[in-house]
Order: sequence, then structure tokens, then C-alpha cells
Amino acid sequence: MLTNRQELILFLIVDEFLAAMVPVSSKQIIQKYQLDISSATVRNEMVILEASGFLTKPHTSAGRMPSREALKFYIKKLSDKLDEETQPETVHLNLQKHHTPEELSGNIAEKISTRTNYLTGVSFLGKDEIVKAIYFTPLSEIMLLVIIVLDSGNIKKVPVKMDYDVSLETLELLTNYFNQIVVDTPLQNLSRVLRTSLKNTELQRMIVNVANNISNDIKEPRKFTGYSGFNHLIHQISEDTMTLQLLYDDLESKQLDNIVDVSEISGVNVYLGDELPEDYHSISIITTNLKIASFEGNLMIVGPEMMGYKKVIKLLHAINNQSTKGSE
Repeated sequence: MLTNRQELILFLIVDEFLAAMVPVSSKQIIQKYQLDISSATVRNEMVILEASGFLTKPHTSAGRMPSREALKFYIKKLSDKLDEETQPETVHLNLQKHHTPEELSGNIAEKISTRTNYLTGVSFLGKDEIVKAIYFTPLSEIMLLVIIVLDSGNIKKVPVKMDYDVSLETLELLTNYFNQIVVDTPLQNLSRVLRTSLKNTELQRMIVNVANNISNDIKEPRKFTGYSGFNHLIHQISEDTMTLQLLYDDLESKQLDNIVDVSEISGVNVYLGDELPEDYHSISIITTNLKIASFEGNLMIVGPEMMGYKKVIKLLHAINNQSTKGSE
């Protein structure tokens, strides 16, 4: 167990190293923070911290570098300090007007990536999307396209294969009828609403088929994801081409937030390399919940394991602790 003095020295060393990314000497700590102890005492404490696995000493330098355990200690101390603040920092995102969740998520990701200089991902859940209209369009004799217009401005298209021919007259009848009953229905409830309509009619078989396809297509809440700042990561971990390729593939498939379980986010969570899948050990991920306007989701920052934790954690802590409605 570390003494109070050792904890202080360790925190200052990590802070200094992450700010400049160069080994830290006892002389630096004494001069910058004007500690009321001798340089020899600081050196002795650094030797103990090194022996305890918190510091490492590069062969070409007299200074010390923090280990992964030191980073975990630093992050916990920093998070505890922020939790105790009664007036957390206010974040003004200065967002432009947006029309869809995709535009909003992309705009926020770009703003935060510019502020942090790290890869940023923002995902919103579309659980609250409301159906404003539904249309049935034939693709072939046995294939239909169900077009669902949502209040968010998005259009969802669900292909439906039928085992019999459906006439244009029938499709027109269905389109007109369903637009009377589905307006203002939550997307997640659409399948149920369709199943309870026009029961005991010759159209019921078709309706059930359509409802089943819609249900399968929207089993999981719809996600709207925006990313920004991959170019920062290219420079920060340029030597780790395999991880860069994996992250690029994650961005292309909009699967970045599958690296960690974002459903378990509470407050601000930090994942170091050893807490991530093996192929991602050279990075760190910091996440928090995000609520803006009528959308709820999560925010993710991705950077090298030796990254500027203080700046990023303070920013995400402020976002998590304030209502961002006014920051638009």
C-alpha cells in the first residue's frame, strides 16, 4: 500500500509524463511543484514506486515512465476528485441545427474530436422514432418493399418476400388503410399494430408476413452513429498497423462501440489495453452516456494507452453531469 507522499509523487509523475510524453525526473517534480522535501527523498520514493511496479526507467534516461498500474491509479484519483466537485465544468458544443440523428451524432463527434485530438464516436438509439407513414411498393411479382417514413426524417426500407402474387389494387388498399392506423405509432410497436389490424380477412396472411419481416428487421433498437478523428489515431499509433486496420474496419461497419459493452456504461468509464480484446491492447477507450435533445446514447473516445486522460476525462465527466439541451 502506498503512503500519501508516494501517492502524491506518483500522481505528479503520471501527470507530467502524459502532458509531455517524456520521462520525468525527481528534479522536475521538485522544481515545478515546489515540494517541501529534498530531491534525494523524491528519488528514493521513485525507486520504491519502480520496485512496486508503478514506474519504469528507460535505459537512455534518468527519468521514470508510468506503468499501466500507475495509469489505473492516476485515473481513479482523477475520477474521484471530479466526482467530489460540486460545480463541474460546463460544456458548450455549439451545435448547428440538425435534421436527423445521423447528422447530430456526426456533428457532435466532429466537435469533440477537434477538442480532444482523438478518434471520437457518438451513437444514439432510435427507440423513440415515430412512424409517420407506410407504403407498399412491388419489386417483383413476389417481392415487396415496405417503406416506413419516420419522424426523425429517416426512411426505413424492409424487403418482404411473398409466396403468392399481390395485385397493385391490394397494395393500394393496404397503403391507404395502414396510413390511417400507423401514424404516430412507435417504430418498435409497428409489427404488433399490423398484426392486430384487419383480422379474419383474406389479407391477414399478407399482413402477418409483412409484420414478421418488420419485426425481424427491428429486433434491436436502431442506432445512429457518427465518427470523427481517425486521422489523429493514424499518427498516434502509426507503428501498430494491425490495430489501425481493425479500427478502420470497425468504423466502416459502424461497429466501434462493440469493442466494449456500452450498455453497462455508468458515469465515465476508462478501459486500458489489458481490459480490451487482445487485438486492441495498444489503445485505451473512454466512454460516457450522452443525452441531447430527445436522443440518448453514448460517447466514445479512442486513443493510445498513453493519452491525455485528464483533459478527456474532465470533458466527458462534464458532459455526463450536465443537461446539454442548452448547448445547442
